[in-house]
Amino acid sequence: MKICIVTGGSGGHIYPALTFADYAKENSDTSIFFIGNQDRMESRIIPEAGYPFFAIHNKGLQGSVLDKVKAVAGQFSAISEARKILKEQKPDLLFAFGGYVTLPCVLAAHRLNIPVVLHEQNAYVGKANKMAARYARAIITCYDKAFEGVESVYQYGNPRGAIDPKQIDSKHEMKRLGIKDTDAIVLYVMGSQGAQTMNDVMVDLIPKVKDKPYKLVVSTGANEYQSFIRRIEQVPSNVIVEPFVDQKALLGVTDLVVARSGATTIAELAAFKTPSILIPSPYVANNHQLYNAKALEDKGACVLIEEDRVKTDVLMDAIDDLMGDSIKLKAIGTAVSTFARPDANQRILALLKTIGA
Repeated sequence: MKICIVTGGSGGHIYPALTFADYAKENSDTSIFFIGNQDRMESRIIPEAGYPFFAIHNKGLQGSVLDKVKAVAGQFSAISEARKILKEQKPDLLFAFGGYVTLPCVLAAHRLNIPVVLHEQNAYVGKANKMAARYARAIITCYDKAFEGVESVYQYGNPRGAIDPKQIDSKHEMKRLGIKDTDAIVLYVMGSQGAQTMNDVMVDLIPKVKDKPYKLVVSTGANEYQSFIRRIEQVPSNVIVEPFVDQKALLGVTDLVVARSGATTIAELAAFKTPSILIPSPYVANNHQLYNAKALEDKGACVLIEEDRVKTDVLMDAIDDLMGDSIKLKAIGTAVSTFARPDANQRILALLKTIGA
């Protein structure tokens, strides 16, 4: 079977798609190629992962009225570009992971009678997937509320949630950071680029961590590190500040994570059963991170603090409350583990084979 995977715009769309592609390549005779945006991060990440990548020119419905008009007009050429690629490559199925690159590819596939399957990583359905859903043979979701009431929906979960913690080696990253097996760890991570608003809070919080019975690992993001470190007079001995950490390597040895609530982060927290304080980014499309976090909060699977409520003392109290209550930490870890889907890739691949046969 030959699959065209469509993804792009953000890591939340790209990395689940790549995780599934790796599984399919290793566990079947499936051939895979990708379509994405020419000028977004997927144009670099996917070729680096070793997959054929075909770019189209497409823009999201953002910016001024004129920008939106241009974006709508550009959909026609994007559909034409996608159609040309699909006619040349002749996939048996198109598997779309969202982002605005999805819609022209889905429309092109529909016109060529190529079956379409969608994957929605978030609790709040994105605009592209919402518009593309009518053309899909199946829709794979991660949350109860996504596409609720729609037929042919399969809640198989996020491919990133299929990570086996036993296969992750934490020792190298622990050694690099100077973390011992006996250390209690709080990990603060706001994504690879960081989050300036939250980092401002952390600058004020770090001095308060001195003499706490745990280590605080702060991942500022590459873009924020220099300005962050300059604002701290003295880093306490139980605080580690880095521009970037290997999040996957640390989740299995971390007692508590303070993070955004993107789809990939939540899938990994679930896989590792790691308790968290989630602070949704208010700067993402449709405020979808808030819906992700609320889905967990409703099940007792995280502590949710919206960014406009986050003050230094509020966050410090929340961390201390959880780190001082092992029963509460364990309960949150158990609850978030119910969102894990260790067989996600296996079930998704079986479904695609049925539809693409």
